[in-house]
Amino acid sequence: MDLLNIVRVSVVIISMVAASHLVDQMTDKQVSRLHHDQVKLLNKDPRQGEVMCTRLAKEPYFGVEMLVGPTWRIYYSWNMDLQNQCLDMVFRNATPQVVRRIFNDMNEYLETEPYWDAATVLVSMGRARHEMLLFADQGAAGRFQGVPNVIRDGSITPARKTVPLLQFHLKLMYGGKYLLMADCQIGVTTLSVRRRSVPYRAEIGGIADSLDFGAGLHACQSDKRKEEGVATKQ
Repeated sequence: MDLLNIVRVSVVIISMVAASHLVDQMTDKQVSRLHHDQVKLLNKDPRQGEVMCTRLAKEPYFGVEMLVGPTWRIYYSWNMDLQNQCLDMVFRNATPQVVRRIFNDMNEYLETEPYWDAATVLVSMGRARHEMLLFADQGAAGRFQGVPNVIRDGSITPARKTVPLLQFHLKLMYGGKYLLMADCQIGVTTLSVRRRSVPYRAEIGGIADSLDFGAGLHACQSDKRKEEGVATKQ
């Protein structure tokens, strides 16, 4: 796994930094700090990201009120092997105070400024302070631009005007029980369920198969119902 992909996947689980020149600014110590969260990125086709997001946009289903609230946990992924890690995401409404804080942290480092008034949701990921501000984008419901707060994370100190806006598509399924989140640039896609409701592995596998996204992998396999046996990869 090359250093760019370690940065993209490690810093905010799905992807945090897309510009390869950010890696060149990292010291050996900073790279080493990222390895504890390392996961394996499987996709090699740069077109796969937009393909996944286009598929999610065909039948969009999304509402912020169904997204925010209790913690989501990733139980399945495509184009990324989480290696049995249990990764959580918390979505909160983007208050003016949050938007102002991330503006102050990141404005001078962004390649392109987002339309700050379109800030919708703040997502926090993992046990560390990984966070990203999502901005409603043009197109189908659930399409977002993302500003990763790499300054708060502290793993990378980027040069000015080097951090790109990221592209995501989110889709809720079955009345908001399941959350699909796809990176429209590298194609990493995850299937999540509220952490308070541990799903059956067969249930997750069935939902994944019905999406017809191709081969994927179970995540967080140690987190399963007592009556289930040892979970297996698909």
